[in-house]
Amino acid sequence: MESHDNFSGYQLDDITNRFLDDFPVHCHFRDGMIGQSKMHAHRGYELYCCIEGHGKLLVADRMYSLLPGSIVIIKPHVLHWPSVVGTRPLHRVVLSLDERYVQSSFDSSPGINSCVRSLLAEPQPYWRFSAVKMATIRELLLQLARELANQPDFYEAAMHHLLAELFVILAREQYCPAESDESENGAFHLAERILRYLTANYADPIEVSRLHERFNVSRSHMYDHFKQATGHSLNRFLTIYRINQAKRLLMDTPLSVTEIASAVGFGDLSHFFHTFKSETGCTPSAYRKQAH
Repeated sequence: MESHDNFSGYQLDDITNRFLDDFPVHCHFRDGMIGQSKMHAHRGYELYCCIEGHGKLLVADRMYSLLPGSIVIIKPHVLHWPSVVGTRPLHRVVLSLDERYVQSSFDSSPGINSCVRSLLAEPQPYWRFSAVKMATIRELLLQLARELANQPDFYEAAMHHLLAELFVILAREQYCPAESDESENGAFHLAERILRYLTANYADPIEVSRLHERFNVSRSHMYDHFKQATGHSLNRFLTIYRINQAKRLLMDTPLSVTEIASAVGFGDLSHFFHTFKSETGCTPSAYRKQAH
């Protein structure tokens, strides 16, 4: 599931979006280089499963360790970015699920529907499975990938059954907290603290040049560590995050463009128009019309 650069800020994963337009479920095993060099976002849910290797996954304002047995569910339109730690390739499975399919396909099975809803109600689901349980999950995903690739008779029923079994396994397992191992890389710990602040306060005026005072570090130390962990400068991340939030409000609410500009931290409407068009290639009103 490779992405391409759409604009300078982050990658709009149109390939995943097109996959989900064609069919609501896609399952891919990957062992090569990670195609995304920047944060990206797309429609649908994404289940990111690490089979072998070591990496980090930035999801909104959280940093997760990707080690064998770790699984993360990324929600629709949420900015995220996987990266490799060390030189070994990251073997992973990426399961993409259309939002409407996930939310409605198990309506006739109340038990499974309740299970799915409990999973999606969690702000950010993350697990670390034992080798034995991971072997079971890996086999489920392999069967799912084969059904989708070969499309034998009744493959959609088989797909539905395999997903239900996967959801039950996930729902029964206790979530793990996000991990920031300072002994491994202090950049991720500092970056996560900054990310939490930025994503909690993006609607307010933020003086980036003075953030180092809040976190009691030097300005250069803060800038370098944040860029190392996220791939972006502080100002760049804040712009990307604000525009992404604006896009979601344009798609999901009846708020006016002026109200949205204020809600995402742009005090000046003309600055919001200019930045939004620079990032997306169209005006906010045109984006809303296209999205609908």
